[in-house]
Amino acid sequence: MDGYFRNILQVDVEDWYCDLDINEWKSQEDRIAGSTNRVLEILKEANASATFFVLGYVAEHHPELVKQIKDGGHEVASHSYAHKPITRQTPQEFEADLLKSIRILEGIIGTRVLGYRAPQFSIVEKTSWAIDILKQARLRYDSSVFPVKTHLYGVPHAPLFPYHISSSNVEIDDLAEEFLEIPLSVYQLPGIRKNIPVAGGFYLRFFPYSFIKYALRKLNRQNRAAVCYIHPWELDPQQPKVSSLSWYHYWRLSSTEKKFCNLLNDFKFTSVANYFGLAV
Repeated sequence: MDGYFRNILQVDVEDWYCDLDINEWKSQEDRIAGSTNRVLEILKEANASATFFVLGYVAEHHPELVKQIKDGGHEVASHSYAHKPITRQTPQEFEADLLKSIRILEGIIGTRVLGYRAPQFSIVEKTSWAIDILKQARLRYDSSVFPVKTHLYGVPHAPLFPYHISSSNVEIDDLAEEFLEIPLSVYQLPGIRKNIPVAGGFYLRFFPYSFIKYALRKLNRQNRAAVCYIHPWELDPQQPKVSSLSWYHYWRLSSTEKKFCNLLNDFKFTSVANYFGLAV
């Protein structure tokens, strides 16, 4: 393990089918408990903790799973209720979805929820209004900004490391704000300053592990914490295959667990709340 430098690990707790329309969810095979328990086992073996951004729908149907996460020493935060990108919601719809998820989670864990992760990293320039709603809900931080540009998401000119975000401009560190943004980690190519995502998820499956390790080591040598994430379904290569999910959903699922274990062996991880000393 590379010294004692702590990085931030995040787990987006959603089932394999949650990118489908919510009206289709009940007809799909529920596999979230098994895959999340495997993540919890691996974290326990590695003596690592994480922030679990739990979908309100999952918490509603598996409250015992949320209790297991909490009892395992991990932070429980919100990943919305219905996994609908903010770009497809009105402010009123977003607020209702957010508050529903917080109410369910806090009713299970008995303490305040401090953080939020938007489905599909959908806090971008045109949804900056969501920041004010997150603040009004008494949250302390968001972790939805990805400093890259893809066909689905991204704020390519956002700061690369934790900063104070405001609804007026999601691309600058606003020191008048207390609300934190925890962007996902990227590797910035020297010279051309192009950001390559190395935070985990699909990118952990897509890139050789040696590149991920190199990029995160470079961040740590700059005294910067890496911010990484994973979905429990990515450790479940036996999940059903449906044509309505994109090719990248299934890309190299069988490689995830080994790479995830390597990551926890090579780097030390904790939750957002622990890293920043956020109190309830």
